[in-house]
Amino acid sequence: MLGTPTPGAGLVPEGFEPVAVLECVTGAMREDADGVVSGTEVVRYEGELAGFLTAMAAPSDPGRALACPAIMYGIREIWATDAAGRFVLLSFPMTACGAPKEDAALAALSRLAVVERAFSPGPRVELREAVAARCATRAGVAVLRLLGDGDVADGRNAGHVIPWAPPTVGPIEDIVGARVCVYGADDDDEGGIAAVLGDPGLFTDGYRLDGRAARAVLAAADAPPTDPACTVAASRFVVVQPSSGTKPWTTLPSVTVELDGCRRIVGTDFRARSAPAEILALFGRS
Repeated sequence: MLGTPTPGAGLVPEGFEPVAVLECVTGAMREDADGVVSGTEVVRYEGELAGFLTAMAAPSDPGRALACPAIMYGIREIWATDAAGRFVLLSFPMTACGAPKEDAALAALSRLAVVERAFSPGPRVELREAVAARCATRAGVAVLRLLGDGDVADGRNAGHVIPWAPPTVGPIEDIVGARVCVYGADDDDEGGIAAVLGDPGLFTDGYRLDGRAARAVLAAADAPPTDPACTVAASRFVVVQPSSGTKPWTTLPSVTVELDGCRRIVGTDFRARSAPAEILALFGRS
């Protein structure tokens, strides 16, 4: 955000008489009986507004700096409202590098009274049941064909590749069991982390597989990848976290099995193969 700051950017229009200021807080978190939900919170401040409005109307630094740090600034969103319910978006005075000069304004804001908080819930970020099961609250089905069969292209140097090898669980015979985390389709995560990784899911259950079943799943996930064409998103899938007799389970990569849709296994190489019926039968509880 570089350039010449707008003079008096924080001023309210002539004839507009604020009775309160409202701050819109994105990424707010609220705990409930099931866990933690993210969302947006609107905080209403009232009191003697003159000091705050004066600080917001302070002049920005003139001109444009010759050199500025490469920093992205998170600027708080604050509005003024009048008795008629009209709103004006305020902006902080800026430095010549486009950084908000917010110290004086925020100090004045802290002296106002918070009279109302309105929270609008969004996606769930934590389920207590998932934490108890030692599973992630959200997960996705990720098939990364761009990694190919071996090396990764180096975008900085044409014609050069970066050696890449997928993570492995080690000898399958060392696997003594696995934690199974079950996920159902979750439309609330559109655009979120899990959606970036693949079709998103929300935790629904967790249980364990014995050593024999866990080894069978990993053997199937280690089969040559076929990357079957898939146009149907799974509405249910499991993430299988193997346990080894020689390594902590947290150090071992997981595999994903789709229980419907295209019914694929995504191995530790992030490649897909069709899931055999006998492997799907291991997840009957799901």
